[in-house]
Amino acid sequence: MKFRLGWLKKKERPIPEDAICRNCGVQMQGRYCHECGQDVFAGTGIPILKLIGQVLDNAFALEGKTPRTLSNLMFRPGFLASEYMRGKVVRYLNPVKLFWMSTLIFFALLISQINSTNWQAVNFNIKSHALNTETKVMLFNYFTKFAPYVAFLLIPFFALLLALFFWRRRFYYVHHLIFTVHFHAFLWIFCSLLLIINLFVSSGFPGWLNLILFFTPGIYLIFAFHRFYHPQTYHLKSWWQAIWKSVIVSISYFFIFCIITIIITVIVLKLYFPELTT
Repeated sequence: MKFRLGWLKKKERPIPEDAICRNCGVQMQGRYCHECGQDVFAGTGIPILKLIGQVLDNAFALEGKTPRTLSNLMFRPGFLASEYMRGKVVRYLNPVKLFWMSTLIFFALLISQINSTNWQAVNFNIKSHALNTETKVMLFNYFTKFAPYVAFLLIPFFALLLALFFWRRRFYYVHHLIFTVHFHAFLWIFCSLLLIINLFVSSGFPGWLNLILFFTPGIYLIFAFHRFYHPQTYHLKSWWQAIWKSVIVSISYFFIFCIITIIITVIVLKLYFPELTT
């Protein structure tokens, strides 16, 4: 849906004769500069109603991409990847941008909560070396720097697992990548929501709710597998395949995550903190 707030707009002002572009200084041949494209009225006084109208008009002219993408991502597992397979791309946010933004938002929230709990004051040892405050802060800075890239590095490994477990479905590797990117975007948004809720729930979640939240990504993955890889089969066999494959993929992915995390941690410590590994 697209709204146009014409009632907030006034008639166009006449373009002054011999107008000069305020940006590049060339002679204007119309309202917009033929050299840089700047509006002849840019930087001049704008009526407040017109300014508000422009802001609202731009906001509502998004055609609902963001809410449409997020609602389908969170409540219709596997739907966006299926839509992408059908060629319905422009209606939704770019999957790579969606993943990257959701990743940055999650780590920003995580880092802010770690800071709020005074992580730097926590005492811990690495190979019997007591860390001073400065070293802890440096380690924390490297964590904030490399963590989003580690998350991005895991994407091709998860897609490779899907290619191995669903090789009979005759998908290309890029199709598994599209599914992987959407699933991880859901995962980061879901975790971000938990972090936000945790800010307002000081006593923590009850045990039964923690159990439900723990299994939510796995249940989401089952439904996403079934929608994406078994779109027209609803018998018990297809559901059973979606269940056992999601379990095996999740366990395998967990081990890959641990291995990659350990390798990158060792590399960072070797390069930047060799005294801690001696």
